[in-house]
Amino acid sequence: MEAQTRNEMGEVHVAPGTTSRSYNSNKGILVNCILRLVAILLTFIAAIVLGVANETIDIGIIKSTQFTAYVYFIIANVIVLLYSIASLVLSLANRRFSGRIAMHLSIGDLIMVVLLFSCNGAAAAVSIISDIGQQNTGWNQICSVLAKFCGSVKASIVLSMFAGVVYLLLVAFALVANQK
Repeated sequence: MEAQTRNEMGEVHVAPGTTSRSYNSNKGILVNCILRLVAILLTFIAAIVLGVANETIDIGIIKSTQFTAYVYFIIANVIVLLYSIASLVLSLANRRFSGRIAMHLSIGDLIMVVLLFSCNGAAAAVSIISDIGQQNTGWNQICSVLAKFCGSVKASIVLSMFAGVVYLLLVAFALVANQK
């Protein structure tokens, strides 16, 4: 049986002569770091794949920067990438004071979920219209001609969606940890 107390910062202190369950807190820190590393990789690859996506056809070169939804997607993924790096460094550097920054990181993580799902929705909408066209607005189907470009777009969206799910998991784990 352990005798534990919490101070005003949320840190758990174990009474002398008792055992601690530091495995759970170390496991939580490890999972947090792994998820943040995965988010870094996913957002980096998603931004790069769409950022360099272009395809040459007879009328010229089609680039991802010609579509504002794709530009938003790239910028949002870079923002999440930078936040992921900063939050990983903060969570590693301040493990001792995790109670102080945990709420701030959780709010930041939630904002990243919203940002990723928002940019993914915008990019997916343009991707769908590129796939099937929209005759009443004069937007012709372009993916039948630009298969490589559209494939890169879809791959980027999938990677970024996985990053959104990773951040959703980070928020869920923070909520569960807060309840304990």
